[in-house]
Amino acid sequence: MDTYVAVDPAPSVLSYRMQRLWLTPIFRAFVRVGLPAVSIVGLVWMFLSHDENRAYLRGLVQEAQVSVQNQPVHQLQTLTIEGASPLLAQEIRTEFGDLFPISAFELDLEAMRRWIMDIASVEHAAVIASPGGLLSVQVSEIAPEFIWRTVEGLQLVSSQGEVLRRVERRADFAHLPLIAGEGALEALPEARALLQTAEPVVDRLRGLVRIGERRWDVVLLDGQTIALPEANPDPVLAQVLVLSAAQDLFERDILMMDFRNPRRPTLRLRPQALAGLKQVKGVTFSEFAK
Repeated sequence: MDTYVAVDPAPSVLSYRMQRLWLTPIFRAFVRVGLPAVSIVGLVWMFLSHDENRAYLRGLVQEAQVSVQNQPVHQLQTLTIEGASPLLAQEIRTEFGDLFPISAFELDLEAMRRWIMDIASVEHAAVIASPGGLLSVQVSEIAPEFIWRTVEGLQLVSSQGEVLRRVERRADFAHLPLIAGEGALEALPEARALLQTAEPVVDRLRGLVRIGERRWDVVLLDGQTIALPEANPDPVLAQVLVLSAAQDLFERDILMMDFRNPRRPTLRLRPQALAGLKQVKGVTFSEFAK
């Protein structure tokens, strides 16, 4: 007689509980994502806990960086400067010209830009690594209007009275008018007006000198000087030019035309020039030896 064993189709308690747990979203996420992540982090931590392994990884990173930096596409070969005067361009080349060739990754472009911006004559600067191995420096420079002579040398001055830079030779900026004396920068509008008035004799003009921080002297070629008053010097200078055109004063051997008192101008001259200038009426003469 055959014997049949009945099998209970219901799952075991453990299987039932596992099936119910698997239906929980958090548990499934932990098994699928959390557990592998924790395992990977653990393995990485175990690997990095050894000094030799960390040194090995640092070496790999450095080798990769050097390999990328040394690629020809990242090498800068030439420095180009746009918008700068020859003097400023030479100053920038002196500072950065010896760096090339160099990788673009080795340059701190922002530090270069700050160095250029610290130059007083620079209004704006941009430093750009361009394709083709070019490092482009684009500069907006403040234009100088005067050259100011001081005991320290020649200085370029902007229209706002800002000292831009020191220069070595007057001939490099022969097109700029020369001013001198203490307080000259505080009286630039007055100097500008005097220069405009003196335009007819610009070929004779050497510059303006501020005297005692209160008035101007106009210095001409051969040391001739026009002393102007403190108040309203511009119309007085215009009168001097008219008088000179009528009497050829600038052609004579005169050292100073003193118009500090416009009502009583005085000419200072050498003794040999006195006889010729006595023909000028309405002017008081005083002579002195050179």
